[in-house]
Amino acid sequence: MGCFMEKIKIFLHKNKYKIIGSILLIILLICFYEYYAKYSMLFRNPENIKKLILSYGKYSFIAYIALQFLQIVVFFIPGELVQIAGGYIFGAWEGFLLSFIGILIGSVFSFLLARLLGKSYVEKIVFKEDKWLFKKIEEIKRDKKKFKELVFIMYLIPGIPKDILGYICGVTTLTLKEFTIISMLGRAPALFISCFFGNKMSVDNIGMLILIAIIVGVIFIVSIIKGKKFISNYGKK
Repeated sequence: MGCFMEKIKIFLHKNKYKIIGSILLIILLICFYEYYAKYSMLFRNPENIKKLILSYGKYSFIAYIALQFLQIVVFFIPGELVQIAGGYIFGAWEGFLLSFIGILIGSVFSFLLARLLGKSYVEKIVFKEDKWLFKKIEEIKRDKKKFKELVFIMYLIPGIPKDILGYICGVTTLTLKEFTIISMLGRAPALFISCFFGNKMSVDNIGMLILIAIIVGVIFIVSIIKGKKFISNYGKK
């Protein structure tokens, strides 16, 4: 019995960070399930999100940052809708700033959680259709310069599942500082466009909405058609 208990103690000590990380992940998933089950209908319309966020009164900006954080960490909630809602509720610049803060905190959390849990855990939570991202990063990560460029491009191009990238990058050689700078610079343009679009929704500027929707739609379609191929071929001679 003493020998068995000693083995358990050794196992717990050796894997304490993975155990802590697993517990954190389980808690987050439970919270997400409870929250999403209750408010899933809200995530289909910026007006519904606006009502939810403003119900927190003077703490509405904190509620929005928390929502943006949750969207990044659990990566099931559509990010563009949350960011459009930010511009719709707070205006283009304030919405951009609050989204930026929430995304920054969420991305850092995802990165550190992945580093804590390890590669095998991350491979299990990556959707099958996103495995190619993992494969491409593994393929190019030995060339540090091209690797950083690739991560930036992945965050910059629309249509690439960006939220899961935080977990994938967490099990690479990127430092937290490098990841934070690269990912946030890559995210910034599309993030501002989403918030700007949301702001125009709030003032019923139909002409501007149509123009932005056409431009973004064209960019998105081209990115879907060409983006994956470009990334897959990046760094190849």
